[in-house]
Amino acid sequence: MSIMEKMPNDKPNSDLVENSALERFHEEEISDPIEDKYGGRFMWLITTAAAVGGLLFGYDLAIISGVLLMVKTDLGHTLTSNQQELLTSITSGGAFFGAVFAGFLLDRFGRRVAIGLGAVMFTIGSVLQASSFSLAQMTVGRLVVGLGIGEAAMVAPIYIAEIAPAKLRGRLVTIDALAITFGQCVANILNIAFEHVHNGWRYSVGLGAVPSLTLLILCFLIPETTRYLIHKNRIPEATAVTAKIYVHATPEEVHLKVVKIRHRFELEATLLQDNLRDQLSALYNDKANRNALIVACGLMGIQQFAGSNTLMYYAPTLFSLVGFKNPIAVSIVVSATNFVSGLGCLRYLDIIGRRKFLICTMWGTPVALVIAAIAIHFIPISKELTLESQNMTWAGIVVLVCVILFIGFYASALGNVPWLGNELFPMEVRAVGTMMLTLTCWGSNIVVSSTYLSMMKSITPSGTFGFYAALNFIGWICVIFAYPEVSRLSLEEIRQIFQKGFGLPAVRYSLEVQKRKRTIEVNSEK
Repeated sequence: MSIMEKMPNDKPNSDLVENSALERFHEEEISDPIEDKYGGRFMWLITTAAAVGGLLFGYDLAIISGVLLMVKTDLGHTLTSNQQELLTSITSGGAFFGAVFAGFLLDRFGRRVAIGLGAVMFTIGSVLQASSFSLAQMTVGRLVVGLGIGEAAMVAPIYIAEIAPAKLRGRLVTIDALAITFGQCVANILNIAFEHVHNGWRYSVGLGAVPSLTLLILCFLIPETTRYLIHKNRIPEATAVTAKIYVHATPEEVHLKVVKIRHRFELEATLLQDNLRDQLSALYNDKANRNALIVACGLMGIQQFAGSNTLMYYAPTLFSLVGFKNPIAVSIVVSATNFVSGLGCLRYLDIIGRRKFLICTMWGTPVALVIAAIAIHFIPISKELTLESQNMTWAGIVVLVCVILFIGFYASALGNVPWLGNELFPMEVRAVGTMMLTLTCWGSNIVVSSTYLSMMKSITPSGTFGFYAALNFIGWICVIFAYPEVSRLSLEEIRQIFQKGFGLPAVRYSLEVQKRKRTIEVNSEK
C-alpha cells in the first residue's frame, strides 16, 4: 500500500486540491507562493534551540585547548604530547559513534528525541570531566561529551533544514554554525578567566552542563518537523506546524504545502524505509542519492582536512611554540575571528549562493598557510617542539597574522556551508545520508586531531603548514568542478540536480535552474 493510500483525507475535496497542487507546484517551473509568508516567534524558538546545540558543540571542542595547558599534574602527572592528542581526539571518536547512534534514532523516534539525548550526554560528560583526578576518567568524560557532540552536529542541521522556509534555510543553518564558533569564543574566555584559579580547568569543563540542561528544556517546547510528521502519517500535526512556520499563509496555502510534500513522498514511496540497511541501500544504489552523498561528504572532508580544528584544539600550544608569553589569551583571537568572519555568511549566503561564496573565499586559505609555513621556518623550534629562544621575533607575528587570515577565509564559507550538506538528501535517505556526512566529519577530525602534534615533530611545523596548504588548494579545485548551486531551492527540487549527474553536468544544470527561478520571480513581481 502506498503512503498516499495510507494517509487519511484531511479535507473533503482532497483529490481536487492535490491535482491543483501538482499543477501549481511543479518543481522545475515555479516556486511555492507560501515561501514568502514565513515569520513569527516560532522561527526564533527553532533557531534558539538549534543555536544552543551548536554552542555546546563549539564549547566542548574548544575548551580542551586551554585545559591542556591548565591541567598540569592534576590528573596525576604531566601529560605527554600523545596523551594530549588522546584527550583531544577521543572526543571526535565519541562524536563518530554519537552520529551512528543518532542515525538509528532519527527516523524511529524523531528529531526531538535525538536532540534531547544529545543534551543528556553533554551534561553527563561535563560532570565526569570536572570531577576527574585521573587520565582515565578525563578520557571517559571527553568520550561521553563526544557522543553528545556527534548527535548535536548531525541532528540540529537536519531539524533546521526540514522546518525552515527555502529562502531562510541557509541562513538558519548558518546560525547553528555560528553558534559553534560563538561557543568556541565562550570557551576561550572562560579559559582565560580561570587560567590562574586553583583547579580552574574544572570550572571551565563543568560549566558546559548549563547550556546542555537549557537545551534539554527546549526539547519539550519545539515540535517535530513537518516532513518527519508527514513521513509518519501524522498529517494534522504536520499541518499545524506548517501553519506556525508560515504565519501569513492562508489555510489553503498551508494545506497545499503539505500536499506537495506528500506528493514527493508518494513518488518515492518505495524508498521510504525505517530499516537502516534498506536506507543505506537506497543511498548508495540510487544515482541521484549517490551523487549527493559524494558532494556532501566530499565538502565535509575538505572542511576537516583544511586543518582549522587543529588551531582550535592546539592554538595555545602553537602560540606558545612561536614565542607568545600568554598563549591562552592570544588564542581567543582565533575563535573571535572564526565567529566574526561567519557573520557575512549569515547575511548573504542565501542571496549570493553557497557555490559562489566557497569559490570566492577558499583560495585564501592555502595562500595564508604557505606564508605561515615560510615564517615558522625562521623560528628556532626543537624537534621536541620546544622554543629554543624565548625572544619574540617578527616570524611569530607573521604566523599569528597568517593564522588570523586563514581562519577569516575559512570561516567565511568553508566553515559553514558543509553543515548544510543534509539539504542535498531527499527525505527517504536524509537521516542516513546526514549520518554518513557526520561520520565523514568526525572520521576526518580523528585523523587530524590525533596526528597534528606528531606531524609537527616528524615533518617540522613548516612542513605541516605546507602539507595543509596543499590540501586546501586541492579542495578549492574540487569545489570549482563539482559543487552545484542549491541556494533558494526547496529540498524536493534539489534532488533533480543530482539526477543530472555528478560534477560539471550537475553544476551547469544547477546554474540553469537558478537563472530560470530568478526570471520567474522577476516576472511574477511585474
